[in-house]
Amino acid sequence: MAILCALGCMAFGTVAFAAESTANAPDEQCYTPDKLITLDKQDVAKGKGTLHGKFSFTRDMPPAESAMKEIGWMTLKKGASIGLHKHAFNEDAYIIISGEGIFTDGTGKETVVRAGSITIARPGQSHALRNEKDEPLVFLDIIAQNDTYKANHPETDKK
Repeated sequence: MAILCALGCMAFGTVAFAAESTANAPDEQCYTPDKLITLDKQDVAKGKGTLHGKFSFTRDMPPAESAMKEIGWMTLKKGASIGLHKHAFNEDAYIIISGEGIFTDGTGKETVVRAGSITIARPGQSHALRNEKDEPLVFLDIIAQNDTYKANHPETDKK
């Protein structure tokens, strides 16, 4: 349901994001483009280039009982990548909106992803994503965390 609200509230055609943002309350249900938080990250997980992000909220904002920890519109321009990284106790899904990229799973298998593709890394799994095309790769990044998983798998705190 949260994904549908995010998709419904954010216009698909809006990929040029406003530079200003406001802090969003953890109990909000709809995040319009003018409320998104700009957060660009460099060389994510030993990847290359800039990962451009516009977030409804970031993982440090929701209360512990919330499963949804982060939702963001992400853009990788040509040559940019998110390096291979492992998720200890959260899940990370990429929903490809436009462009084309190469998704790498934890076994090293590479798959071409494009609009409509959905990828997920569950606890203990690794993944990576890169853009080798001229067109920007635009995707939703949704991070969820079941706090009972962490409680039942204390070894993940050591990673």
